Amino acid sequence: MATDRGLDRVVFFTDAVVAIAITLLILPLVDSVPDAANRGQDVEVYFQENFGQALGFVISFVVIARLWRGHHSLFQHVRAYNRRLLSLSLYWTFTIAVLPLPTAIIAQALIDRAAIAVYVGTMTASSILLTVMTVVVHRNPDVEDPDNPISVSIRAGSFASTSLFMAALIVCVVLGSIWPMFILMLGRPVTALFQRRLTRRDTASAPSVT
Repeated sequence: MATDRGLDRVVFFTDAVVAIAITLLILPLVDSVPDAANRGQDVEVYFQENFGQALGFVISFVVIARLWRGHHSLFQHVRAYNRRLLSLSLYWTFTIAVLPLPTAIIAQALIDRAAIAVYVGTMTASSILLTVMTVVVHRNPDVEDPDNPISVSIRAGSFASTSLFMAALIVCVVLGSIWPMFILMLGRPVTALFQRRLTRRDTASAPSVT
């Protein structure tokens, strides 16, 4: 039987994984400092030589923070968990835990399409799982908090984010570059489109009052 303590442990576990993953992102840069110091490099030269690693860290940090915020926001509306939600949350933490690896790869091979596919694909998989969790919570009254249900804007934001990640994945692989990831900045207008669509669908499916 799912308990409040069990739900807290699920949340604490995912938070710990996110914290560790973010910490691992910066370690390659930290490890390269002694070598740069031994060679007498100044800060400007150091960042020029390690631009790929620094860029990978910044992008991955921003993405992980964005995904964690979505996970955190979702679980504000959860009063209990079931086996499906627990499994999905574990799969989600797996994608977060794995992300430092493709980040390290992409830092060394920015024009490699396979590396880009793994890098952006991992983020996309994480966003997809987050959206699936949102749907599972929203459709299960035993899981969703009746006093704090998931709003249309949250659902729309989740669908928009996943759509943008999928678009970014396709464009990044086709062009062989990670710069198209700036597509993710279109979140607000795309969310507005999904919100209007979901509002119309919810209105149409709502039982009529006679």
